[in-house]
Amino acid sequence: MKITAATMREVAQKARVSTSTVSLALRNSALVAEETRTRIRKLAAELGYRIHPLVAAHMRSRRKPHAGVSAPVIALIDAQRVRHGWQDHANTMMRAMFTGAVAQARRRGYQTQSFWLHEPGMSQARFSEILRARGIHGVVIGPSSELQLTLNLQWECFSVVRLGSAHVSPMVHRVVVDHYQASILAIQKAYDLGYRQPGLTLKEPFSVAHEHRYQAGFTMACAHAPAMRPVPTLLTQGVPDGPTLLRWVRRYRPDVIVDAEERHVYDLLRAAGWRVPQDMGVLSLCAPSSAGLLGGCVQDGSNVGSAGVDHLIAMIERNETGVPTTPMTLSSAVTWNQGKTVVPSPNRTSAEESPALA
Repeated sequence: MKITAATMREVAQKARVSTSTVSLALRNSALVAEETRTRIRKLAAELGYRIHPLVAAHMRSRRKPHAGVSAPVIALIDAQRVRHGWQDHANTMMRAMFTGAVAQARRRGYQTQSFWLHEPGMSQARFSEILRARGIHGVVIGPSSELQLTLNLQWECFSVVRLGSAHVSPMVHRVVVDHYQASILAIQKAYDLGYRQPGLTLKEPFSVAHEHRYQAGFTMACAHAPAMRPVPTLLTQGVPDGPTLLRWVRRYRPDVIVDAEERHVYDLLRAAGWRVPQDMGVLSLCAPSSAGLLGGCVQDGSNVGSAGVDHLIAMIERNETGVPTTPMTLSSAVTWNQGKTVVPSPNRTSAEESPALA
């Protein structure tokens, strides 16, 4: 992480040129010979000098007074495998993360511009050059569809925050949902309702990339709840299909399923003729709303996006760039939606007695 350590005047004195020449060289102006530009840029880097992005934006407006003062731009990097995959994601929380980032940037006086990381024919070196050419110093990396992602941007040129807890290398500051707290809350609520035999369904690649936080919270909460008898977790490579789910249900007979998806398990059970919650309760660790049908944890994507932008703007204003020595993680707690897919114990049929298991 680099913070400005020298002024433009000090760079000019060291290079034995005027401050205006330094300014032109750092903007890569053709008015300065290429050899001189290279020498000045190298010297500025050695001295730790870096143009402050807010000052640069102000100076551009001074040089073009009739163009008006333009707000500084934050790049929103879409790391999904399909174009517009972030803002159009099927998951409610992921879409809210995008809109929350855009809204908070606007409130703070910044513009946002979206870029697709997987643009055909685009190298990451070229990607960095495009951002630099457009005067962009702040970057928000959105949630990745690849749970193990390596990036090779020109980190020293940017302030960077990423959203989501999937493993991205190198490690930079990030804002995430507290998956551990979500699982603990789900089990606590299930226990209070009278459920005693919960089962967790989870995609194994997701679990590995997120350091098993859902499973850790689930296991810890069950261990501290008297008489709780959790069944073995259903781990699948992708979301489970109907036959796989039903085989697991019939073998282990959970009385409530805690699902890491929005409503996948709920839809499969309903399609197979199960009555939810009469035959079996269903809770989502990523329920789409705080007033919807599906009970469970509501992950506030808008808050995650907003907090990420706030953290990034603080870095921009301090002129902090590069990969941090000690990356920080800010966790956003989930809230609870009771929904209609779980009911208190006296009003539900035991899974042992359900005709759907026959």
